Amino acid sequence: MPTMPAPFKGSGGTPRERAKVYDADRRKLAWRGWYNLAVWKRRRADQLAEEPLCARCYSQGIITEATVANHVKPHRGNWELFINGRLESACKPCHDSVIQSEERKGNEAGSI
Repeated sequence: MPTMPAPFKGSGGTPRERAKVYDADRRKLAWRGWYNLAVWKRRRADQLAEEPLCARCYSQGIITEATVANHVKPHRGNWELFINGRLESACKPCHDSVIQSEERKGNEAGSI
């Protein structure tokens, strides 16, 4: 009995495969180490203390603890934006899905 051929993946692969490549490439960027600096850790702690709830969830009437200090305008390796850019508090699910999806499309994160 004949079997189905393997699905055509083309040059880009599946969305999950493309995401894995994208994430692997981002891990190689030198500015990723900035998140381990004391100045960032203080800034993140200050942001989460000032705004302890996820802004995205809160705008929908959902109360969720924020665990991520997200750059409203992605810094993309710009030190000035990394250190002085506006932040918003977010929960990890919002940051890892909604916000990153917006950033990949070229939108700024702060448009709640």
